[in-house]
Amino acid sequence: MSFVITQGPDKAVRYETSEIPEPQNDEVLVKFLASPVNPLDLLVIKGAYPVRPKFNQSGNPILGYEGVGEVIKCASNVTRFQPGDLVIPSTFGVGTWRSYAALNASLLLKIDRPNDIVFAALLRMAIAPAYFLVEEIRTLKPGECIIQNAGTSTVAQYVTQFAVSRGVSVISVIRDRSPDETQRVKSALLAAGAEKVFTESELGTQATELRKSKKIVLALDSVYGASGSMLLSALSDGGTFIHLGFLGGSAGKLELGPQDLFGRRLTLRGFRGSDHMAARSVEEQTNLLNYWIAKLNQNELQLPALGLNLVELSSGPASGTAALDTVQKAQESSMSQRKQIFLLK
Repeated sequence: MSFVITQGPDKAVRYETSEIPEPQNDEVLVKFLASPVNPLDLLVIKGAYPVRPKFNQSGNPILGYEGVGEVIKCASNVTRFQPGDLVIPSTFGVGTWRSYAALNASLLLKIDRPNDIVFAALLRMAIAPAYFLVEEIRTLKPGECIIQNAGTSTVAQYVTQFAVSRGVSVISVIRDRSPDETQRVKSALLAAGAEKVFTESELGTQATELRKSKKIVLALDSVYGASGSMLLSALSDGGTFIHLGFLGGSAGKLELGPQDLFGRRLTLRGFRGSDHMAARSVEEQTNLLNYWIAKLNQNELQLPALGLNLVELSSGPASGTAALDTVQKAQESSMSQRKQIFLLK
């Protein structure tokens, strides 16, 4: 028996069961092992993301845009894969919130096996964008500094790891929370490599002073609105501002003064990690994915310091309740510091 998480006509998230499919020509049967609940998944549920799910169960779109699985069986005409191979989707929308899927082989990339399978479930939407932000936006030099909001996000935590490894310091900004929780989060992020950690309230009073004392050449905005505007204020002259998300909602605005573009010569750009990955051939993508896996296996990359919330799912009513509760929790706390990960049994 297989299970699948879908979205019904009423837009409600559903947990359904079905028979395990048989792979047809050009297909492989994949047993998904781990699938995260990402901010992008929440946009899909809201109908606010342009790439829609590619597959349906009983007419309902199958959710989940990232994950890792193991090949169980291949159609007779498939030679690229064999049972036991570890794979991730090569594109968005394949529906990873399910235990089994018969997928066209072209929708999958074979990867090496990491020491922790959860790491592979984070490759495309956390580790890849973090790497591209550090390596491909501008040439960063040792001694320079990155400032980023949504500092507890998985992407931000990997930005810190990649930046610190090349001598670039990181200032992470987190949302305001209770004093005890603020201290706990700050301690974890500092221990993981951040040079400084500010709450949004603290940054509001120190952004201009930071600009005078640090060479902040890159600002990464995942929140938008007032939080993003504070990052703009902290950027050094000639710095680059990258917008990559709307975790704080899209109703706000960035405050851009008349001197920011001309006087301070700031550059503002949008960012999509999928564009950077798509610019590479399949072989180049696979090599890059395996490079990050090797870094983990050699203890040069770590799982997020703030931890992950692992939710085990199998066929049955209890798992259905756990799955729906997990999605609801993610929707209610989209800026939580602990990513939700489905472990599919």
